[in-house]
Amino acid sequence: MAKRLMHALAYDGYVGGVVGLKHVEVPIPNPSKDEVLIKVEATSLNPVDWKAYGLRSLLHPFLVRNSLLIPATDVAGEVVEIGSDVKNFKPGDKVVAILNITVSITF
Repeated sequence: MAKRLMHALAYDGYVGGVVGLKHVEVPIPNPSKDEVLIKVEATSLNPVDWKAYGLRSLLHPFLVRNSLLIPATDVAGEVVEIGSDVKNFKPGDKVVAILNITVSITF
């Protein structure tokens, strides 16, 4: 069975600024029991995202090679899947969220 893929804007490598951002396709993550999967309809790049990139570049000797960082701490979209322990959301709910910086996906 083919993997489900999504489009993302990610830091690919350690080049700074917008030059380091690339359009990529990555596997769609499966939500854990206490998580929701959001189809993101809007996001922004803000100072927190830039700081995450700076921290990543400082730590790059310790990170897995070929890893991607998807900066997206502010998101708006629709819940498409929920974990087994999630009670307050259901698929189809429209949401706006400020995500923890550690939630940024790394592949």
